[in-house]
Amino acid sequence: MTERGPEIDPNRRLSGHPAEQPLAPIADKSVLKDYALFSMGLTSTTGPWGTSFAANLTPDDTGLGNWTEAQFIKAIREGKSKGMDGARPLLPPMPWVVYKNLSHEDLSSIFAYLQTIAPVKNAVPNPVPPSAL
Repeated sequence: MTERGPEIDPNRRLSGHPAEQPLAPIADKSVLKDYALFSMGLTSTTGPWGTSFAANLTPDDTGLGNWTEAQFIKAIREGKSKGMDGARPLLPPMPWVVYKNLSHEDLSSIFAYLQTIAPVKNAVPNPVPPSAL
């Protein structure tokens, strides 16, 4: 946040929700049955599913650095966290169903591109279940 409002920090591009950024308290949790609340930086979302955080898509080990292309494609095609069988589903607002029908070549190209950006060390928090809000 700057004096001109929110601005993109190019040094943190695609690094997800800042690990050190606390969430604002929700005074009236009843709104969560009808609405989703976004953080000021648009990197966390709270709704009926709990709170989800934008993932670190950089090639750092705290992001996609240890992922294989097959894991990335499985995550997008099947909505599986970390592209692993038995993992939790990808949570809203990640629109994976919009991307699941992209060609193998397109998904492969996206993964290849993500491997070329600057790695950013940022261990994004785990999702918060509704019962813990």
